[in-house]
Amino acid sequence: MSSSVGERIKQRRLDIGWTQDQICTKTGLSKSFLSELENGKRSVSASNLLDIARTLNVSLDYLMTGKASGEQQTEVSIPSSLAKFAADAGLSLRQTLMLLDMQKQIVAHRSAKKKDGLEAVDWQKFYEGVKEFLENE
Repeated sequence: MSSSVGERIKQRRLDIGWTQDQICTKTGLSKSFLSELENGKRSVSASNLLDIARTLNVSLDYLMTGKASGEQQTEVSIPSSLAKFAADAGLSLRQTLMLLDMQKQIVAHRSAKKKDGLEAVDWQKFYEGVKEFLENE
């Protein structure tokens, strides 16, 4: 099972022996926000994620995928509906993967009976709701 962005942040923080307070001081984030993020109860904007990555001295790729830049990555399956939307909207691969990851995190928090396939997602509507978090990428 792959870990979430929050779990990777927490693991990196523990690996370097830092407290949540130390990260919060360096990033300007609140301790309650960081705690909720590490525990998968909050999502994070691209700009906050970039601040955290810089503070922890890791790449955005690592926080998003668990792989460092340049590492051999497993192939990511992008639903055809998302691929078409991303092409039409002119999204970068990074923005497309972030959009997919955001959607997967939302679906993961739903009850099992409400889960729909990713092909059924209205990507335009979803993008409109989250694009402010992608525009800096």
